[in-house]
This record gives sequence, C-alpha cells and structure tokens, in this order.
Amino acid sequence: LATQGRMSDVAVALVPAASAKALKDALKVRGWLSTARRPAMVGGRIAFPLADGAEDAIALAASTPPFCDIEAVERIATDALAVKKAPPPQKQKPHSAHKARVAAAPTRPRAQERSFGGGAAVRGSSMLPPAAAVQRVEAASDADYEWLQRQVFSGRRPAVLSGLPLGECVGGWSADRLARAHCASPSVSVHVCASSTVDLAGHRPANTPRNFVFRSMPFAEAVRRCSGSGGGGGGGDGGGDGGDGGGDFGPILEPLLNAGERYYLRSVGGDTRKEAADFPRTFPDLARECNLLPPRPDKEGDG
Repeated sequence: LATQGRMSDVAVALVPAASAKALKDALKVRGWLSTARRPAMVGGRIAFPLADGAEDAIALAASTPPFCDIEAVERIATDALAVKKAPPPQKQKPHSAHKARVAAAPTRPRAQERSFGGGAAVRGSSMLPPAAAVQRVEAASDADYEWLQRQVFSGRRPAVLSGLPLGECVGGWSADRLARAHCASPSVSVHVCASSTVDLAGHRPANTPRNFVFRSMPFAEAVRRCSGSGGGGGGGDGGGDGGDGGGDFGPILEPLLNAGERYYLRSVGGDTRKEAADFPRTFPDLARECNLLPPRPDKEGDG
C-alpha cells in the first residue's frame, strides 16, 4: 500500500469495484470506515473514507484478505467526498391516537412467557404449561420415507431422529472445509457477544438491552472466528481450541470486542425482511454433502 498526501485532507482507501462490497463490510466491522462522508469514484476506483488512525491499521493488515485488494491509501481533498446527511427526525404520532391503539391491541404473553420455560430470568414463573418430552426415534438401517411416515411423520409431533445416513457432512465438515465452502452471500451477519452467553430476545428480562452487537463479515471469516482461529477465542463451548482440524487459516484475527468473545450466526435469506433461510441456495456445495431425510418416492430424481 502507498500512503501519501497532506494532513489537511481526508484519507481514503482506493479499491476496485469488484472488491468494493467485501472491503466495505470489512472496513466497517473494524471501525476503519469513516461515517462522516460518503464513498466516491476516483480515477475509476471507489474511494472509501477512512476513520482517524485507520491508515496504520490497514498497512499492518495489507497482506490478509480482503485488505490485500486495496490498491492504495491516499489523501484527497475533503470536498471530493460528500458529507453524509443526518437521518430525518422520526415523526411523533399524536399521543391520544397512540393510547387508543394500545388500548385496542389484543393482549399477548410477554416474550419471556412465549419461550420454552419462560426464559432464563423468569424460569419457574412462566404461565405456559411445561413442555412435553421430545420423542426420540432410532431409525432402522434401511429406513426409507414410508418407514418415517409410519413411525414419525404421522404422529405430527416433534421428534429427534438418530441413525440416518446423513452423507459426507458427518465427520467431514471440519472448520477448514466450511471455510472453503461457497457462500452465495458476500457477507453474513453475526451476533458478537463479549460474554459467554448470547442473551437473545425471550431469554432476558423485559426492557433490558441485549448483550451483543451485529457485525457483517465474509462467511469464511465467521468460520475462522468460531473455530478459534480468529482472535475472539471461538464460539459455543469450544473456548477456541481449534476444533477438528481447523487447518492453516493464516494470521490470527483480532477480536471485534474483546478476547473470549462468542459468535452466533443465524442463517437468513438474501432479503432478510422477505426471504426465509434457504440452505441449498446459500451453501450449494455443502447442501450436496448433506442428506437430511430419505427422498419421497414421488420426488426421487428431481434433484
């Protein structure tokens, strides 16, 4: 990377258009992207305005993806980048109308009462009846769709199945394999939590703030961090021991919040507001290695 210019100007990272989305997400999640000005086209490349102090950090990360795609870090005149406008103030609805809507709205259980067991904070005080034990079914070695229909599906109750041949995913999905998997989304949204427990909605006291933040990153980076090859100490119970053959992931990633942080990736559709999660569409090569259920006779051969 080449850094040049005057201190009175604004520092920008010049990147090719093909790498712009991934680099923008990476700069943003690390706090290196300035929020005061908008990106602009400069000499056929996209110029991302940088936050104070980001130049030195980018120089240190220049050899690691995606920062290796940054062609130069330069300083340009501040008037070359448009200033971001503040969001318009939210319109306040009439107080009386709001009270009328609240009074007319149907009542429903609080979030904690809707979750199984009432949530960690109110366990033992939930108004819901205790959840029934989940049925566990050991599948026969030659179980097909008709067997599952008779033994499980016809009961129309949740069940945990074991003994089914799931495919190459069993024992084959190491951290290295997952990191190399094709992901249809250029970035994924990850819950990053500084403590050992991600306090999701419905599992914390009412009107208390969540204890995690959302960060966007490439799927491969999320795998690195969850496996313990990132700087956060891994996700879940692993504590960052590297898992089952994490492979050589390159330089250790710096924590996003602090050492020992935890990560939670919830799969969603391409349009988070309108599309449901679609595993085969988002991870096509992983889907081919995973056979969740025997195919229905009328669906065999359909792919």
